[in-house]
Amino acid sequence: GETMNRIAAVVAGLSLAFVGTSTTFAATINVPSDYATIQGAIDASSNGDVINIAAGTYNEYNLNPNGKAITIQGTLDGDSSLETTIDAQQGGSVFVFDSGEGSESVIKDLVITGGTGTDLGSYTVGGIDCGNNSDPTISNCTISGNTADFGGGIYCRDNSNPTISGCTISDNTAGTRGGGIYCWDNSSPIISGCTISNNTAYGGGGIF
Repeated sequence: GETMNRIAAVVAGLSLAFVGTSTTFAATINVPSDYATIQGAIDASSNGDVINIAAGTYNEYNLNPNGKAITIQGTLDGDSSLETTIDAQQGGSVFVFDSGEGSESVIKDLVITGGTGTDLGSYTVGGIDCGNNSDPTISNCTISGNTADFGGGIYCRDNSNPTISGCTISDNTAGTRGGGIYCWDNSSPIISGCTISNNTAYGGGGIF
């Protein structure tokens, strides 16, 4: 009888371990009601979670999912216009994907502005900086008013292939190349249903 009980306990422990890693317990984390900052919500999140950001403007920069397969989404009003703005206020990039994120790392329904890029030493890159084999999904965002040396709006480097769909990429500036989007070093983003307009650069105003 004792042996059976021990086996049952081990089996129960195993099933708990499996349940714990399941994504069936995906949470919705609300900003600012659950966490005051978007990065705080990201740090508290697990794969499969949704971070829902209330309407308003949030002054954060270099937001980094750190490889997590999470959805970070803004709020839409009744006519589907974007109500949530993230303004980096010239502090750096707005988002940085550099941990090998896949397509299940999603940012959607956001206005992304005020980015001045990640400082890579001799130059700055990207309102959204995608590097190190990162392939996030960027959906239904307005990416405008960002500046960098390369890739004012979005910079793709080091074999990074984001999926960019339904976005408006406008009024971004690159001091050198790729006002809207810059692709470099085996990076091939999938761009569909986007409006890319009024971007400025020395080379490749819209896309380099």
